[in-house]
Amino acid sequence: MFTNIDDAINWIIEQRNDESTFEHFKLVCNKLNNPQNDFYTIHVAGTDGKGSTVTFLRDLLMKQGLKVGTLQSPHYLVHQDRIRVDGNNITDEAFLRIMNQYYDFFIENRLSMFEMDYIIMCEYFKECNIDIAVVEVGLGGRLDSTNVVDNTKLSIITTIGYDHMDRLGDTLEKICFEKCGIIKNNSKVLIGHLNDNCTDVVKKVCKDRNAKLYCLGQYEDLGDRKFLYDGHEYNLTSYAKYQMHNASLAIKALRIISGDYPLNINEDFVKESIANTVWPCRFELVKENPRVILDGAHNIHGVGALCESIDNLEGSKCIVFSALKRKEYQKMIDMLIKHCDELVLTSFDFYGVIDLQGYKDNMYHVIDDYKNAIDYAISKYDNIIICGSLYFMSDVAANYKF
Repeated sequence: MFTNIDDAINWIIEQRNDESTFEHFKLVCNKLNNPQNDFYTIHVAGTDGKGSTVTFLRDLLMKQGLKVGTLQSPHYLVHQDRIRVDGNNITDEAFLRIMNQYYDFFIENRLSMFEMDYIIMCEYFKECNIDIAVVEVGLGGRLDSTNVVDNTKLSIITTIGYDHMDRLGDTLEKICFEKCGIIKNNSKVLIGHLNDNCTDVVKKVCKDRNAKLYCLGQYEDLGDRKFLYDGHEYNLTSYAKYQMHNASLAIKALRIISGDYPLNINEDFVKESIANTVWPCRFELVKENPRVILDGAHNIHGVGALCESIDNLEGSKCIVFSALKRKEYQKMIDMLIKHCDELVLTSFDFYGVIDLQGYKDNMYHVIDDYKNAIDYAISKYDNIIICGSLYFMSDVAANYKF
């Protein structure tokens, strides 16, 4: 039992159970009478774009007057921002109270941090009497803890790329199949721009489960952070071209959801929502003169999308990068170095971060302390892009003063 929020958070983030299985967590939720099925759920999977799509969709739904709960990971500044209602973090009081309420149950069932967060989310969403939950998959889909939900109304698969191949498979088709695990019988499914083979995988799963498939149409880049989709022009706050894809997905999802909710969609409200949505660390502009951008590109697919946006920046460019060993970090480094004047490799305080020793005697500039690395880049370049692990982005956002 805990008497303050700091002790509760410090304890929960240390809880791991590598032996826990999806089936075990299903049984755990069954003991609690499956609280995850007490609200309308939209489930979002994909290699990249999950967090942005969830955020765009949350804001769109809120503009329609709905109360919206979201689960996203990893956290940005504090652990509590994983669980939000109408964009506001779960309160410290609520987190502490629910944690203490279930503490003995968590211990008895040896739950991991993510599993405990999910149960806390369920309890909090019920307390807040939300209308819709928009839940981001943690990893994959089929065996992810969030997939215990049975009554998903809409499943969204944003993108398919190479990531977590040790657990999801070594081909895009295998990875896609794992992500399709969130598709439920007699539900609706929306996919982003997938390749033909992955689209065929989704079509087969939808046919087997009698799910109705919607495919995202084309959008047109109009320049200057404007895009055209479905006959309407929208503005973005972000300079990232990939956000046009994520915003279009959210708009399409809103129109699909309107079939379940009697929503009177006001196009002016849609445009206003898209124009005002900000998702931290996705090509997030945090400083001007020089321009400093944070981006959580942490896999090959994400780095490819990031590079396209970097190429549109005018002036000299320096990339400050750090990642985790379990990612394909060398391939990402090889990609990034082609899109900047200088690449600086750095580190941060986190288990599993890349070892920089092997890079200190070759073509790469290594600065171990990321604060010193950022200071160096800011002193020399017009554009500084800080990118890599989302955990790195969270550390930078919380501890570096721009």
